[in-house]
Amino acid sequence: MSAFALPWPLALERYSQAHPQEVLRVEVESEGEADLVLIYRGYSSSLRRATPPDPEVAVIPPQARFLQLERLSAPYHPERSQVLALYRNWEELKAWLAQAGIPVAE
Repeated sequence: MSAFALPWPLALERYSQAHPQEVLRVEVESEGEADLVLIYRGYSSSLRRATPPDPEVAVIPPQARFLQLERLSAPYHPERSQVLALYRNWEELKAWLAQAGIPVAE
């Protein structure tokens, strides 16, 4: 894992690259709108907005407000997702990523 601090959306993508057995379901607020994003194997996809066709374009902007993250077992099935862990605030998310060896930029 990188020793350099990453913006939190990139930190989530980095985590998912190293853990392909998990899908991250992230609730955020960006530009006053709620969004629900899935991150799997390092790639993000919005479930409520158009996802940019270029995978290098951020689906979650770094300034987006984190609301909640669910770690789910892969493959993703909306009706029967197995929740492995739930993070409901910024401090929990930061602590989890730090424990995973992925520092988050403030």
